[in-house]
Amino acid sequence: MQINKVIFYDFKVKCKERGLPLNIVIEVFMNQYANRKYHLDREAILKWKEDFGETETLNSTFNKETYVRFKDAVKSDGLFIKHVITAFVEDYVKNDLVMEYATKR
Repeated sequence: MQINKVIFYDFKVKCKERGLPLNIVIEVFMNQYANRKYHLDREAILKWKEDFGETETLNSTFNKETYVRFKDAVKSDGLFIKHVITAFVEDYVKNDLVMEYATKR
């Protein structure tokens, strides 16, 4: 999946500072979005449709069930996955968000 290069770089830095794997942060977001517990302003998503800028490849693996539910939610909203992910990454970078997740032991 392609993502805006500048936003993605800032996201990787923030995840590293917090000691969080970026794929886990995105997967937690996907789960929350699919469950309608994370709201992104539609304008914040659609602006990426207009000008995506220089891109980099987001090459991560995600839980298949989570991804499918996320994909279905995005599709039902009439949006594209890459725009929703980029809007989330920008939100995560610009705001002091705390994503909660549990790890299996």
